[in-house]
Amino acid sequence: MKKTTRSSFAALLTTLTCVAALLALVNSARAVIGTAYQMQLGNPSGAIADPNNHSHYLLQRAVESMDYNDSLGEPNWVSWDLTAADVGSANRSGSFYTDTNLPATFYRVAYADYTHSGFDRGHMCPSEDRTDTTNDNKMVFFMSNIVPQYADLNQGPWEALETLCRNFTTSNYEVLIISGPYHFSGTKINTNGPVYVPDYTWKIIVPVAPGTGTVISRITTSTRVICVKMPNVTGIRNVPWTTYITSVNQIQSDTGFTFFTALDPAIAAVLRAKVDGASAPSITSFSPGSGSVGTSVTLTGTHFTGASQVAFNGTAASFTVNSDTSITATVPSGASTGVITVTAPGGLATSATSFTVNTAVPIVVISQVYGGGGNSGATYKNDFIELYNRGTATADLSTYAVQYTSAAGSTWSETTLSGTLAAGHYYLIQEAAGTGGTVNLPTPQAVGSISMSATAGKVALTKTTTLLTVDNPLGNGNVVDFIGYGTADCWEGAGAAAAPSNTTADLRAGSGGTDSNNNNTDFATGSPNPRNF
Repeated sequence: MKKTTRSSFAALLTTLTCVAALLALVNSARAVIGTAYQMQLGNPSGAIADPNNHSHYLLQRAVESMDYNDSLGEPNWVSWDLTAADVGSANRSGSFYTDTNLPATFYRVAYADYTHSGFDRGHMCPSEDRTDTTNDNKMVFFMSNIVPQYADLNQGPWEALETLCRNFTTSNYEVLIISGPYHFSGTKINTNGPVYVPDYTWKIIVPVAPGTGTVISRITTSTRVICVKMPNVTGIRNVPWTTYITSVNQIQSDTGFTFFTALDPAIAAVLRAKVDGASAPSITSFSPGSGSVGTSVTLTGTHFTGASQVAFNGTAASFTVNSDTSITATVPSGASTGVITVTAPGGLATSATSFTVNTAVPIVVISQVYGGGGNSGATYKNDFIELYNRGTATADLSTYAVQYTSAAGSTWSETTLSGTLAAGHYYLIQEAAGTGGTVNLPTPQAVGSISMSATAGKVALTKTTTLLTVDNPLGNGNVVDFIGYGTADCWEGAGAAAAPSNTTADLRAGSGGTDSNNNNTDFATGSPNPRNF
């Protein structure tokens, strides 16, 4: 017997290792015939296998899954998985077949329905994507997989895009595809059946590079997405398929379907926004580098045009695209310290540094106003103004004041404040006394001598002790909060707060915490309830 030398054994081991690696690579893009593989991106329309649902009937086969629409005589969408293992040498089926798998109450489209119609029998899942076996090829020739297409579309850019999908498989990509018709103007292919002619056909293609794990686990925000919306018309046979590139967001808007529901929501949002061929966005800087909720932040970068989302550490923000290189965004409620991201047609941009969210901030508002103290019928002897800290940090009131003037006045009186106001607490300011009333206010944190109207007036909370000089101080940066009540000539929002009386006060909703900057909805009249805790 011939000896096996150490060197020859090592060579054999190397060969076996290479073979194993090759088999692993091949197997990563094999064995996708089967119902479990054909709807891996999700069910865009929530179709179910209910024979009573004629608009969204879920039909699942080993070669494809679909949402079939009996009222249109064609699928709403067809979903399938394509790999190199699916493309073989089986001959194209010589026949189309009526789909007897559809419920008996459905109209089952026949080959003859298309005869002399002037339309191609356009496959959604193409014949060439299922040539591994003769039987698999026959299954895509069920008429349920067919949509009426003009020959120039079907044999032109549509066919070119089908070829592109198969070309990916030569590099062992696994390709997830969803396709369907869109927009029906009422034209049928003939008068005998229900088959309607779509104005467009669309296709979403996700080519996933080979690797370990499931195909879904290998999809990231960097994965390529090709989405097209092609007009179903004549005269486009020689038009490049790239002419019709769009985004999945656009197809969602058109169809009302939700794509990529099986993916991580953050990844799905980026992929839906992608437009194949668009330049990748970037964030080069942002200013300021920190701020609280509501802070305006300017992002500088590239390729922002068409941006669909800005997020602060994953929390979506309201934003405005100023130009291709500038975005203004507002730090959203619930945001936390972390990177800023921009989702644009070219993909996802992530800031190199974190934005610091200052979450502990004081927010002091006027929570109650009462000017009937000591008047006829009043219980309390004094007028009062109450403040509330609806923020998350203690407020320093040492430079603050409350100021008052009449409903149409511009001559203001003030009471200066002192001390601090903890988050979630009230600050009571006692004002002038009348000749009536029977009950003293709880111990106030500040005492003034302003005589307020019971029914109409204006109160401002300012972060300065400098007196206001105009009848309408809204817009003054030193005005922290403001209420115009009764017949006041200015107010926050759409109107003044309701007129109180000798026996009622204007109280802010939410126990003082509701602030929509609209006096006539934030405040309502009620029994005076002075709070100092």
